[in-house]
Amino acid sequence: MNNPVNEQNVERFSGFSDLYNTSRPVPPAVIPQIILLYLKNKPEIVVDIGSGTGLSTVIWKDMARTVVGIEPNDDMRATAEKNTKSDHIMYHKGFSNQTGLPSCHADLVTVSQAFHWMDIDSTLCEIYRILREDGVLAIYDCDWPPSVDWVIEQAYRQLKDKCDDICSAQKKHAVRNDKSSYIDRINAFGKFRFAREVVCHATEPCDPLRMIGFALSQGSLQDAVKIEPSIQENIDAFCDLVNVRRGDAFKIVFSYRVRIAVK
Repeated sequence: MNNPVNEQNVERFSGFSDLYNTSRPVPPAVIPQIILLYLKNKPEIVVDIGSGTGLSTVIWKDMARTVVGIEPNDDMRATAEKNTKSDHIMYHKGFSNQTGLPSCHADLVTVSQAFHWMDIDSTLCEIYRILREDGVLAIYDCDWPPSVDWVIEQAYRQLKDKCDDICSAQKKHAVRNDKSSYIDRINAFGKFRFAREVVCHATEPCDPLRMIGFALSQGSLQDAVKIEPSIQENIDAFCDLVNVRRGDAFKIVFSYRVRIAVK
């Protein structure tokens, strides 16, 4: 039986999907390039679990016949459907451990910026079930914040830590997994024939508004403001710092960690 879903993990992303969609990075081209090295052929069916607003789903539109995004949050999924212009990309309501898809269905299953919100053991069982033989699982995340300026990065971390503390003090709160444990958990699962972790990076243009958007698009910050409105003073101070430290346009570097597993 699949483990129950923590509803707080799902609902923490309601109400700011447009901000999330415009602020978060689109996975860079190097990530599908890496993943495709581990597939025998070009994938016919790609399943993106925890697809959010579709940022990690649409990158496969020219590389697969069918792309399916699985997303439990109605707000995020609606934004994905609104912004996706492709006849062979579809989104379904579902959970990481209850996708509703047939067994041996997908050539590739991806999880981008979402695995830390999932029940790992039951999710791995579900992914293994829906993957075809020789199919590939790819779990990838970027490191937060991006590399930009040590003063801004330190302030970002301090603000996020304060918001995390406010949220975790609640009786019911979202629970995240340790990202550094992913490859060990995949290996401990014991069914994939091969697993490894790959690191890569991508340079992107940025401006103060987008840098501030990275912080505002964090679920813990959105929840913390509702719980303790005085945290807005800390948010305003961070925004002021970014505007003082950086001009109109600058470069940032996102570091990514990609975990690959072959069925």
